[in-house]
Amino acid sequence: MWRSFKWWVWILIGLMIGAALSSGVCYFLQAPITTVRLEYVGLIELSGTIAYSESPLTLISGNVLTPSEVEQLVRQVSSDSTIKTVVLVINSPGGSAAASEEIYNMLKKLSGEKVVVSYITEYGASGGYYIALPSREIIASPHALTGSVGAVSIVLNYKELMDKIGVKAETFKSGRLKDVGSAWRELTDEERSLLISMIDSIADVFKERVREHRGTKIKDYDEVFTARPYTGVQALQAGVIDGVGSIDDAVKRACQLAGIPEDSPRRWVRPRAPSILELLLGGGTSEQAMKLNYEVLLMWPLPSILEPYQLILLSNERSVP
Repeated sequence: MWRSFKWWVWILIGLMIGAALSSGVCYFLQAPITTVRLEYVGLIELSGTIAYSESPLTLISGNVLTPSEVEQLVRQVSSDSTIKTVVLVINSPGGSAAASEEIYNMLKKLSGEKVVVSYITEYGASGGYYIALPSREIIASPHALTGSVGAVSIVLNYKELMDKIGVKAETFKSGRLKDVGSAWRELTDEERSLLISMIDSIADVFKERVREHRGTKIKDYDEVFTARPYTGVQALQAGVIDGVGSIDDAVKRACQLAGIPEDSPRRWVRPRAPSILELLLGGGTSEQAMKLNYEVLLMWPLPSILEPYQLILLSNERSVP
């Protein structure tokens, strides 16, 4: 039967098959190519005392979190379009007021670009809480320590010791308040009032940040502004944070707020470890100690070892009215 087909029939069948194949190829080439695009949760590790690299705090605290490190981490996350939401994993008692403010502004800008949730592991107090404020929500371990929105001034004085060993210091100054806080003599009442006004000014900025970001969530601002610290459970009851749980709970909440699957993959973003050459050329501690002799901090708890310089700290040692 196949031999009885005329040659032109075979040609017609071939043309039909060719046309069908050609049409299928054209459709395939014109059809949009779909690719699977992963949506990540970026976890930024923010751990250590907040300070500049040349700060005297580097002599007290082993692990230091600097604005330059945070800037690199934020830039890395901000430029990665696959990271849809960010969890700040915070373990910091705070530190330098100026450095905390700088980091706060970086994280506030990041929170305007992506959904940001903070998770407080062990410490997120004072400056550590300060940098968490711009987050959409703050979640903490039930045993974490947070809060401590207040101010304290510590001025070391060596006058009696110097008198005993026969050391005398003379200061030549252009104005009576030029050497306020000097460790070589007693403070005057005028100087004490001046230092208190400085502490109140620093605390006012802190309180403004808390009011801006926490709003009506905080139930009793008078209590919070006594500068008391809270456990995670207590902080939740006071409205200082939004939830208590684990880091998995924080990641889950961040995914919910960002509208991505709760099992989205995670990507850790950590500070780059210094090279051996950087460690060798980093300079000695004596050089660091000479760079600054006065530090302004947002920190709780206070350092257990104090170097011979004055500290202004945000802590729970002094109530701010």
